[in-house]
Amino acid sequence: MNALTTAPPYGQVLRLDELLSAARVHDDDVDHVLFMATHQSCEILFAVVARHLEEVRAALDAGDADLAVRRAAPLPRIMSVLTGHFDVLATLTPAAFQDIRTALGDASGFQSAQWREIEFLCGLRDTRYLTTAGFTEQDRARLLARLEERSVAAAYREFADTCADRAAVERVRLALLEFDEVTAVWRARHGALAERYLGTAAGTAGSEGAAYLWRAALRRALPEVWTPLS
Repeated sequence: MNALTTAPPYGQVLRLDELLSAARVHDDDVDHVLFMATHQSCEILFAVVARHLEEVRAALDAGDADLAVRRAAPLPRIMSVLTGHFDVLATLTPAAFQDIRTALGDASGFQSAQWREIEFLCGLRDTRYLTTAGFTEQDRARLLARLEERSVAAAYREFADTCADRAAVERVRLALLEFDEVTAVWRARHGALAERYLGTAAGTAGSEGAAYLWRAALRRALPEVWTPLS
């Protein structure tokens, strides 16, 4: 039998029925659909970012600079796509945003356990986030496991200290720097969006809203890659 006739079709490969059912794209108010689908796609991409960071760490531990750079290459592009998600959300009217916020209650992006995993995986490990309201026990268990893991920052630091090929170290540094730089832009865009809709009002889930996000934009997940090699 021809293999082309037995291969699953596109929709089945992507499990679109399950995905669109979970996203409720045909059921909810259109503004709510936009808001929810944007955040759902963010969480999918967060999972992809985490996987790539794990691969970067493994490559650095193996001393493979070329592979580390290759695995890091998609990361700033993914973060740019995520930044564009905020441009999509900015099309909501203030009234629509407030209606959605009311419907969400205390739910907030502040409660994204996957984003905290990314921060912990990089090496930005603020353990106060372990007590974030809304985290499940499974969320906390994953974050605690990340604390036990070697961070990307630690892997880079050891690689930079031990690799005799300084050009290879520089390629890795620049690849990780680009990721951290675009992440800072993503954070700043988030802060601007929150200020657009909330002004100085408090955010949900106990956050300070835009003020917190603007402070977060000053963080560097991989501060050592910002220092040029000596």
